Amino acid sequence: MKLKIDEFENYAKRNGVSPRLMLQKLGGGRLAYKHLKNGCALGYELAKEMYNALGEWTFLSLVDMEEETIDGFKAKYIIIGNKLC
Repeated sequence: MKLKIDEFENYAKRNGVSPRLMLQKLGGGRLAYKHLKNGCALGYELAKEMYNALGEWTFLSLVDMEEETIDGFKAKYIIIGNKLC
């Protein structure tokens, strides 16, 4: 999975926060945004936190699932309500 950088930057700006700060608030480390912007893959734990915080539709608009399907991603976790645990 990879973060769609342009979409994520636009989403963060629409919400009045810098993309780096938004990613940190979602659970990414201090350098996570830099690495994702350079093409590194999005880890499952950060993806889970993004899914839980933003919802499925927003998550799918910001993340390129590549070979993964949303159902395959969700199957890695226990679903309680609409949150992944």
